Amino acid sequence: MQNYGNQPPPPPPSSQGYQGYGQPPQQQQYNQQQHQGHFGGITESFSQLNVGERWNDLQSHMHRPGRQHHQQQENSGPPGEVICGPLLRYIDINYTTRQWRGSILVVSTDHYAPPIEIQLTEPATQRSTTIKPQAVERLDTYRNKYHFWRYEVRLPLTDQAQVATYSTAHNNWAQPSFQMHLPAYFESMRFMFYSCNGFSDVPQEIKDKFGEKEAPLWADVLDRHEVLPFHVLLGGGDQLYQDRLIKEDFMKPWVDEKDPTKRLAMNLSDNMKQGFEEFYFTNYCKNFGFKENPVVAKAFATIPSMNMWDDHDIIDGYGSYPADMQRAECFQVLFANACRFYFLFQQHTTIELAGQHGMIQGSLPTCQNLVSTLGPDIGFMSLDCRGERTKHDICKAQTYDIVFDALQTMIPPTVKHLLVLTGVPLIYPRLTLFENLMDGAAGFNLATIAGKTGALGDIIGGQLNKWNGDPELLDDMNDHWTAGNHEVERKNFIERLQQYARERSIRVSFLGGDVHCCGAGKMYSKDMKEKEEGDPFFMVQIISSAIVNVPPPQALLTVLNQNSGFITFNGNTEERMYNLFKRSPNGNTRQNKKLMGMRNYCAGYYDEQTGKINFWIQAEKEVGVKGTMGYLIDVPKLLFGQAGYHLSHQNKRQVLGDLMQMHQQHQQPFFGSMDRILHHQNQEQEQDNGGGHFHRLQSKIGGFMMPQPNN
Repeated sequence: MQNYGNQPPPPPPSSQGYQGYGQPPQQQQYNQQQHQGHFGGITESFSQLNVGERWNDLQSHMHRPGRQHHQQQENSGPPGEVICGPLLRYIDINYTTRQWRGSILVVSTDHYAPPIEIQLTEPATQRSTTIKPQAVERLDTYRNKYHFWRYEVRLPLTDQAQVATYSTAHNNWAQPSFQMHLPAYFESMRFMFYSCNGFSDVPQEIKDKFGEKEAPLWADVLDRHEVLPFHVLLGGGDQLYQDRLIKEDFMKPWVDEKDPTKRLAMNLSDNMKQGFEEFYFTNYCKNFGFKENPVVAKAFATIPSMNMWDDHDIIDGYGSYPADMQRAECFQVLFANACRFYFLFQQHTTIELAGQHGMIQGSLPTCQNLVSTLGPDIGFMSLDCRGERTKHDICKAQTYDIVFDALQTMIPPTVKHLLVLTGVPLIYPRLTLFENLMDGAAGFNLATIAGKTGALGDIIGGQLNKWNGDPELLDDMNDHWTAGNHEVERKNFIERLQQYARERSIRVSFLGGDVHCCGAGKMYSKDMKEKEEGDPFFMVQIISSAIVNVPPPQALLTVLNQNSGFITFNGNTEERMYNLFKRSPNGNTRQNKKLMGMRNYCAGYYDEQTGKINFWIQAEKEVGVKGTMGYLIDVPKLLFGQAGYHLSHQNKRQVLGDLMQMHQQHQQPFFGSMDRILHHQNQEQEQDNGGGHFHRLQSKIGGFMMPQPNN
């Protein structure tokens, strides 16, 4: 890569400019294909799944009515039963119209859309207004009984923080009304990042010890929310666990078949097909509903979510199994049902409608990514690392191209930080030792391996995967970005982010979960170790996992800690883990300072005074008891090149005001790259003989353009 120093950075790959609610051209084309019935919907075929380099048409085995728009019914008979919800989802903010966009999902037996009303209040001024959802639609129906009602919500942002109180006249919710919080239009959001929101296959006594019913860390989140409200929840994967699927009665034919060849060739009975559908629906209702998980359900009803799935939202290790297994009918029907209910419960959409509801399709319709903002200072990108995953590819090259194009077209010019969520951390101690041992473990006596590896034997001894008989941790090894299968893909992805950081002077930080421990790592330029603010390659990895699941064995963390020295990434870039945990939450001195096996979540906010993002990893003090201790990682803004100069001198409110004014005059979403703004300005100047409004506007946006001389 060339060193641009203080010279103006080159133009970005795309000069489309920021599109507001718009999507990159590939997404618009996909939406048109959907409208024309290109995929034919999931009623006839789930999707075309690229498994093992061949395309398969898969029957979904699901009853799905056509998408139906509804008016809210004030007099639609007695209220039905609410089985799950309300659930909140945040999509994006349109800064040209100053609208917050999201949705509310309710799963109920109501045959008509239950009425919802939203009251917006400014606590500082006590001004209030009443708003109704912009649109209501029935996305799907389960077993001709439970209807998925989606309410499209667009709320105006003002120069004051607001509280949105929403309720239904049916009075059949867990409580009469719920509240969520909106920032002022110029403020960035306070966010909470979490992962691994459930227990894997552990005994009930362990679940009781860790407070399964009390959900102590979620209770801690809600306590903090009362004091300083969060605006958004960032779900980093494993929002629920489907692990007990393998123990369900309908799975007995698969489990009892010991011949691997016959197992892979097995034709599923109708009972098994229906069992998959019932399991996924019921498990979501159990984990997201007030009846069995009230603390988590309250959080989901009061703080809007932005979620991305990982393997346990599907099944443990999905995407990292051999191609012949993922081609098996059992896995395809499993994936079809996991997809259906993931998109419904977590994204408030379907595969066909995902593009209209704020998602960005990759190379397959099952791969849907997120690009948005958490306020005018923070960009957000969440890569779908499961929707098209194989053992050899996390995402296809086309998907990376689409997502990076979206970064160019959907991130406004005020953004100073970009959060990149990947589920599994990008920066993490190398697992080469485990990977090599596990890869050959199936052909050897595990007791022998345990004897040769000491503490490692405590981890892998007798642990075979219930799906294919491989060592239990092998799928976890393949899941990691640093696994041998994915090293080149990881390098290419990070180098593109390095280029983006240089071009836009935007600080890139990573969010990852999955590993059931917490920590932080970093990449940095070797020659700029003490100049983080000016180093575009300085990128921090936040690792926060798990908010519910149990920590890994201490022996594993010890080995990882011993294998966590600095690593050369490329050329001038190194990576390493922070010595973050000098003391445990209870105050005891720690030997392992890099990774801590305590349940946790991460709270973050943008500091207007310093331009930093402060990440607080909140770790559980005592197992099963509410209360956490915070560990701070503060990440500076990036000041690099001409783009950094413009950002550092920018008057954010003025820029946002000018962009809104430009939109009102053009009546279209329109702002972003300087090329696009200057192109439209030049057109107007030519029509106005070189003068007029846009010449004055060019001078006003001094924070984003070189200052113009006074006339």
